[in-house]
Amino acid sequence: MSKYTTTKQMYSMDVMRVSDNHACGFMCSNVWHENDELYMDAILYVEGDTLPDGKKVGDVMIEADTLPDGKKFGDVKTAGRGWLQEDFNWDTELQATFGEVDADLKKELTDYFTTDLKAKYLANQKGE
Repeated sequence: MSKYTTTKQMYSMDVMRVSDNHACGFMCSNVWHENDELYMDAILYVEGDTLPDGKKVGDVMIEADTLPDGKKFGDVKTAGRGWLQEDFNWDTELQATFGEVDADLKKELTDYFTTDLKAKYLANQKGE
C-alpha cells in the first residue's frame, strides 16, 4: 500500500498522506500575469476614504511619479513581461508540505504534469 493517495484534477493533483490524512493540492505550474507599470499622477484622498489622523479629503495619499522629459502620466514606465509560467521544484514543495520527498509521489506528480498539460493550463488562465 502506498504512503500517499492521489486524486487527479484537470490541472492539479490532490495528495493525502495515508498515515495521518495530511493533505495538499498541487497545481501543475505557477502562472501569473505581469502588467506594465505606468507613470502615475498623485492619488488624493476622496470622500468615503478612511482618513488617517491629520489628513482630509483632497490631501495626497500617494505622491505622483517624477516624469522624465517627454513622458506623461499613463505612459509605460516599465514594460511587463505578460503571461508567465514557471515549474515548481517538487523536492522543495514536497519537503515543505510533508517533511519528506517521497520518490514514488514525486514521479507521479512529474508524470502527470506533462509539458502538454502545463501548456493547456497556461492557455486556460489566459482565457484562450
